[in-house]
Amino acid sequence: MLSSIARGAAAGAAGTTALHAATYLDMTLRGRPSSSTPQQTVDKLSEAAGTHIPGDAEQQESRKSGLGALLGMVTGTTVGVGYGLLHGMGWRPPMLVGGVVATVAAMVGSNAPMTALGVTDPRTWSTSDWLSDVLPHLAYGLVTAATFAMTEDDHRARKLRKRMRKAMRGGKGAKSNVRALAP
Repeated sequence: MLSSIARGAAAGAAGTTALHAATYLDMTLRGRPSSSTPQQTVDKLSEAAGTHIPGDAEQQESRKSGLGALLGMVTGTTVGVGYGLLHGMGWRPPMLVGGVVATVAAMVGSNAPMTALGVTDPRTWSTSDWLSDVLPHLAYGLVTAATFAMTEDDHRARKLRKRMRKAMRGGKGAKSNVRALAP
């Protein structure tokens, strides 16, 4: 189970990288600015916690920008951990289905807190706004699912090789060797 969780975290981190790449590609192609919602979320969280972000105005904005990006990375990695946990519990969807589930989970994980804090309201988003959110999250979900699937295949192969080595050096009878290789 722990291995599935760790592989899920790594897959979520890979998915987060894909999300960032898709977002920056969209910004480059359309000439649009970056979203201010992560910084606004940090502001709202800071207010709700009764804390103050230290520094002068420029330092505060830099810190909010950094904290907003870190929140996104934590969300992406956490969704990956959940994906790995579900796999560890026996969930084995086709990769495309897993990718869509990870996409939806990442969108909910990032947009629900912002909506609850009053930073954004998806009901008011334009088609362009939705595409700017859905497409990078879709890249996240598909890369997360694909990365997890690749690590799972490698993990199974390593486990099989380990069982084979153990069976070969154990000096056991033929029946014991066959049982040692069985999944």
